[in-house]
Amino acid sequence: MKLFKIFLFIIFFAGLSFSIYSLVNSSQNRINPISDKNDFYLQLEHGLKTAQLNIAKSTIRDYQNQFEFYIINESSPTKIILSTQKNPYWQIASLQELLKTAKINNKQLQLVDLSINHPYATFKNN
Repeated sequence: MKLFKIFLFIIFFAGLSFSIYSLVNSSQNRINPISDKNDFYLQLEHGLKTAQLNIAKSTIRDYQNQFEFYIINESSPTKIILSTQKNPYWQIASLQELLKTAKINNKQLQLVDLSINHPYATFKNN
């Protein structure tokens, strides 16, 4: 009789352990609605807030993997195109360097395209 109680206790403990283990593992395998693109936009928003850049208008072009927006400068807005497949923090850092260089050289940026392999910037003719 004592052996039966011990055996029953072991089976109960093993069942309880298995139930707890399956609950913990099932929560890790749930479907997460956040995709890589959502993560990109969260990082982009955080990077733009950190860089203190004011966005006037934005357009998402998923078919071209691009995010287009305008930032407000002293006199006129500058069109910025970023790639949704590249790290947004690196692109914003490059954008800040371009804005700083333009300000030092006393020039106005018209377009900054960081979405392709060879990014470029165009200046306004004064």
